[in-house]
Amino acid sequence: MEDFEVAVVGAGPVGLTAALLLADGGARVVLLETATAPMDLPRAISIADETFRTMDRLGLADALKAESLLGTGSRYFGLNDRPLASSTPVPSRIGHPAKSQFDQPVLEELLWNKARNHQGIEFLAGAQVTSINRKSDGVCLGFESDAGAGTVTASWLVGADGGRSFVRESLGIDLVGSTQQERWIVVDLLNVPGAREPFAEFHGNGTRPYVLVPGIKGRLRLEFMLFDHEDADEMTSPEKILELSRPFHPELRTEDVRRAVVYVAHQRLARTYRSGRAFLIGDAAHLMPPFSGQGLNAGLRDALNLSWKLLEVLRGVGTDRLLSTYESERRTHAAKMVKVSRRTGAVVMAVGGVRTNLRDIAFRTVSLIPAVHRYLGSMRFITPPDYRNGVAIKAGRDIDRRVAAWVGLALSQPSVADMDGFTAPLDSHLGSGWALITLEAGSTRAVVGNQFWSLLGARRLRLGGHPPASPGNGNEPLLIDSGRVLALPGLTKPHTVVVRPDRYVAAVFTEHSEQAVINKLRSYVDPLTPR
Repeated sequence: MEDFEVAVVGAGPVGLTAALLLADGGARVVLLETATAPMDLPRAISIADETFRTMDRLGLADALKAESLLGTGSRYFGLNDRPLASSTPVPSRIGHPAKSQFDQPVLEELLWNKARNHQGIEFLAGAQVTSINRKSDGVCLGFESDAGAGTVTASWLVGADGGRSFVRESLGIDLVGSTQQERWIVVDLLNVPGAREPFAEFHGNGTRPYVLVPGIKGRLRLEFMLFDHEDADEMTSPEKILELSRPFHPELRTEDVRRAVVYVAHQRLARTYRSGRAFLIGDAAHLMPPFSGQGLNAGLRDALNLSWKLLEVLRGVGTDRLLSTYESERRTHAAKMVKVSRRTGAVVMAVGGVRTNLRDIAFRTVSLIPAVHRYLGSMRFITPPDYRNGVAIKAGRDIDRRVAAWVGLALSQPSVADMDGFTAPLDSHLGSGWALITLEAGSTRAVVGNQFWSLLGARRLRLGGHPPASPGNGNEPLLIDSGRVLALPGLTKPHTVVVRPDRYVAAVFTEHSEQAVINKLRSYVDPLTPR
């Protein structure tokens, strides 16, 4: 029996990401997974900019982008395939395409191989967790494998074992919500000739609604709604799949069908994401319909959010209140995405002449309103996380309102130049922990000298809109944000932005409000009090 700091159960993309982020941060991690190899079947297909940002931390973003259709949108069609709406995401602020189509087996293999070779991870593939014994200082997991039975102990437990989570069941946590009545067939094809425009298509034709999602290298996903009288086995027979799919690939062969399965979508949330020293992430914590492509992205946000907070606790800085914000930050956003996904599905799944006609009329009517047209066309209904009610300190009156609006949101990522003229994304300068970015105003510079930041291990940077007339005497690296994305014009005094390890803005202060921010932040992270 070995002792670890964190045990992660489940090595899908979410569990692998959590394990890698924890291990990269210095934690001793054991990862248990029933499978002996990564899954080779596509499931999730849409990837958000924030997911690429997380993969960039792990050194995998470029390899994943090479296998993805980048910068995609969505199109919605009504009766007789008449266009209802077309949307492309608001341009991303964080340095990656806002929405793209990817291949999940590619992502899983990249993560699996990295975890297999990570010195900080004990990867137990082929290990089925059979028991969870919780103690005041951690957990003891029993498991079965081909090599026999075994146990591991850890200070913290992360359940990333999917919708049928053994961890969630063992913790006695209910899933709250419902299951949609409609069944769908998902078909993934290979070797589809030609190139399609970079749009997912939602066809609510009133007869058999379907969804079409293009990929690269001849990949294409098709999804068809089933009716109550149709038998799932019959509808997924090779002959029927070829019949359904050939209008989109006339020369389709049986060997070009990568997968064909029937699924039923759920809209459910775990009643709580935490029980003592155990946490749920990914599908173990939430299940949502696929229509807005948010399920996997939500899970990877969970992994990032929880991992940095556990690392702060493990190094003796984070408080229990910090851990409690995992649920308040992530469950709130997941609930919003479940609602968005359900509403998108309801639009697509309308059948019958009356319902579909009413839907089409409503779409065309509201689209005549400019504000609504912009809202739908830019996908503003898929809102990014807002953590203002979590690890975030409300900006004081001394803060420029433009900068105050960043608190609780993901930090924008412009390309910045160092004093040698080398240009790179801002993230490459931030490190993996806390960061302080001082936005300079004219020739003046804020002096951030409180020992709190040094003990927290915060990296310090200065950001300006143009090179200074003279180098100055600052010890912090000076970066030039020539596009004025963060280095805003017209600041009358320096502002310092406190960036969390997950690249969200925790606070902003000036020379006069620094101590007030520290006092409030200490309820979450407190390097001044020995633990």
